Amino acid sequence: MSMALKADVTQACRYEGTEKPVDLVHLSKLTMGDRGLELEVLKMFLTQIPNYISTIKLAKTSDDIYRAAHILKGAASNIGAFPLAQYASLAETNGKFELNAIIKEFAHITEYVAMISAEA
Repeated sequence: MSMALKADVTQACRYEGTEKPVDLVHLSKLTMGDRGLELEVLKMFLTQIPNYISTIKLAKTSDDIYRAAHILKGAASNIGAFPLAQYASLAETNGKFELNAIIKEFAHITEYVAMISAEA
């Protein structure tokens, strides 16, 4: 699939509310297909969410915001939470967080992980 088409499909899924918050194919590549390890990584990420939110809320200066955004972007990208990583990337470049959108995305990830954990 071309990058332009992939971007269009991603945008359409986001608009329709059908975009998955975590790219499990990406995560599977990192865990070499170990489903148990995938769930462990996702659950570990979920335990860190309060820390990420706290860091974001405490960020006051542009340097603080950049660091918090960079940490969140890296963590989200590593597990394949690309929509969340995009919010962090925007904060990294424009110096402000869309906190409500980030909290909503965290909730989406939490629900998704609960769903796939139940299926395992």
